[in-house]
Amino acid sequence: MEFFADWHTHSTYSDGRGTIEQNVAAAVARGLDELAITDHGPRNIIAGVKSPQTYLKINSVIDNMNGKYPEITVKCGAEADIVALDGTIDIPRQIIDRLDILSVGIHPWIWPESLEGAWSVVGVNQLAHFSRGFRDKAMVNNTKALKEAVSKFDIDFISHPDLGLPVDVAELASACASCDTSLEINTGHHYDKEDLVKAALKQGGNFVVNSDAHFPETVGDLASGGALLEKFKVPWERVLNAREPNNGRRN
Repeated sequence: MEFFADWHTHSTYSDGRGTIEQNVAAAVARGLDELAITDHGPRNIIAGVKSPQTYLKINSVIDNMNGKYPEITVKCGAEADIVALDGTIDIPRQIIDRLDILSVGIHPWIWPESLEGAWSVVGVNQLAHFSRGFRDKAMVNNTKALKEAVSKFDIDFISHPDLGLPVDVAELASACASCDTSLEINTGHHYDKEDLVKAALKQGGNFVVNSDAHFPETVGDLASGGALLEKFKVPWERVLNAREPNNGRRN
């Protein structure tokens, strides 16, 4: 399959090392048709944007990029954080409505919505590294929170599912398939994604392959994701940012 877009990249507005324009130039050099800037939500400790309104500034920069680089479509997105067990995320709906792409993920260090969130979203995940019991509890909590988020928000994809923090991938894949939310094959992090692919295939879910680039040099570096999907004979029609090779733009 051939990838025409990378919908998960970070800029200096969060923890990326390149500017938006540097990411755009890198995507153009890769021959991509689309690029999304998806900086971390504001409750991500150290890595997050300063405030939800930062996405409006990013959107303004992206408008300029679309004028300057007509050969590519640049989209404004976000990688929101789960901040409570009920699926609450750290971006308000009025900002979400201004985004082109919304991804949501579980991250280890966030400012939670409440004391309950401090325990169920942060504390249990930290203790999961030391105890099987807490790992099992973290899997239940993380899966529930992501399923709740998928049911509440129009989420395009779940970012790097099961990366370091346990998730029941079969249960999540089923929820995502029913809500038309894709599961990300993240090429920026090296971990076992085979169970995720098998679960999504079984549940009828779709995929998106993204770089999670924090440096311009890795924008559009998606080959390992393509190889994984081809290993399990995933058809390109099930991959939102892929098309049949030499077949022009995806319909």
